[in-house]
Amino acid sequence: MKLSDFAKNEPFEDKKIDEDVKEDLNKKYDELKDLSHDELLNRLRDEIKRQKASGEFDYDSLISSLNAIRMYLPNGAYENMIRIIDEINGKD
Repeated sequence: MKLSDFAKNEPFEDKKIDEDVKEDLNKKYDELKDLSHDELLNRLRDEIKRQKASGEFDYDSLISSLNAIRMYLPNGAYENMIRIIDEINGKD
C-alpha cells in the first residue's frame, strides 16, 4: 500500500494554509506518494537519525508535522511513526 492510496483528494487543497507551505507540502506529497509503507518508515528513521546526528532534531516540530498529515495516513502507519519517533527520541 502507498501513501497515495489513502488520499481522498488532492493533498491540502481544502485547507486554509499559507501558499508557500501548501506548495512545499504538495511537493513533499508528490515525492512520497508512491512509496510503500516500509519505504516511508525507513525514510522517517533515516531522517530522524540524520537530524539527531546534526543536532537539529526537534521532537515537537516532528510530531506537529506528523499530526498535520495524519488524515492522509492509515491509523496503523501513524501509530507506527509515532512509536518510531518516540523510540529514536529516547536514544542518545
